[in-house]
Amino acid sequence: MLKREINGVKLEISEEDISTKMADILKSNAYETNESKQIPRIVQNGDVIIELGGGIGYISTLCHLQKKAKKIVVFEANPELIPIIEKTHALNGVSAEVINAVVLPEKTSETVPFYIRDDFWASSLSKEPWSYKSTVEVPVFSLNDVVKKYNPTMLIVDIEGGETHLFGDNPDLTGVKKIYMELHQNIIGRIGMKRIFDTLSSKDFHYDVWHSENNVVLFSHVLR
Repeated sequence: MLKREINGVKLEISEEDISTKMADILKSNAYETNESKQIPRIVQNGDVIIELGGGIGYISTLCHLQKKAKKIVVFEANPELIPIIEKTHALNGVSAEVINAVVLPEKTSETVPFYIRDDFWASSLSKEPWSYKSTVEVPVFSLNDVVKKYNPTMLIVDIEGGETHLFGDNPDLTGVKKIYMELHQNIIGRIGMKRIFDTLSSKDFHYDVWHSENNVVLFSHVLR
């Protein structure tokens, strides 16, 4: 059993459930370094946070520890990670809704295939660019339905390249003030990057220089 505490977040994970590479990252306290750095600065009083790509529950727990969020909802496509997220939440006293599903621009089918890889952070909706060990069908939610149901003020997105199609052409982001996203240019390319910036710019979000670093970007609404 691997036991760590990173930025106040208690973690207990069986090394059988993660790759050797991921275990080494956790042991070195280097997990989600860039993403976690800004969380204390951008989570605000009363935030309703939707996280897309829950991982091991680290970021959602870090959000909870700020003692400002009104509600936290986590969507994670990989069913193998759901019990790990729930254990992390339990260890840290987190009350959050955890949903095993993917969020897409539109719900055109009840389920979609999800490709699971040894390094859980590399699992995604895409067969490429890395080999995968298995596939699983996961339920689909539409982004607009999620926004309408939960009325989030903040989205956290880390979905391994899925971000390029997440918003579609005309997303309903009513009430959303911040979108904190890890961008994967190595997967989505320059065209995918431009599409994200263009779509969010059309919805009055700008690149927030104060809270962005490398491939982890905060898009803030201009009227935030």
